[in-house]
Amino acid sequence: MPAQVTSEVRCEPVAGGVTAPAGFRAAGVRCGIKKAGPDVALIVADARASAAALFTTNKAQAAPVVVSQEHLARSGGVARAIAANSGCANACTGAAGLQAAYGMAAVTAEAIGCAPEEVLVASTGVIGVPIDETKLAAGINDAARQ
Repeated sequence: MPAQVTSEVRCEPVAGGVTAPAGFRAAGVRCGIKKAGPDVALIVADARASAAALFTTNKAQAAPVVVSQEHLARSGGVARAIAANSGCANACTGAAGLQAAYGMAAVTAEAIGCAPEEVLVASTGVIGVPIDETKLAAGINDAARQ
């Protein structure tokens, strides 16, 4: 039997969104991975920050899940950035997908000046299609400049 919740949980919007806490910056840009609208987002902490995540327990894990789990373990639970894209899930793409997810972290790390293992990556969208690494890198660099 599930535990009963005895306290009321309230969620309220925070002015400033994800950048409301001091020391966090964010940008969203369009790089052409999907047909329309922004498709790359970058959240950057000015200093190393404690990080935690919940990951799928599915046996078929997308490359960004594998890479982000590894990076959290290697960094001791700290991160400087999250790079995310929409339009392509980078899932069920084999070794090429892993290479693209590691590349996503490396491009982000170089753009903001941190170690690749301090970058978490996420992708959502079409499954089974390779991500365009050139467009993704351009989008990450554009977001970092903003």
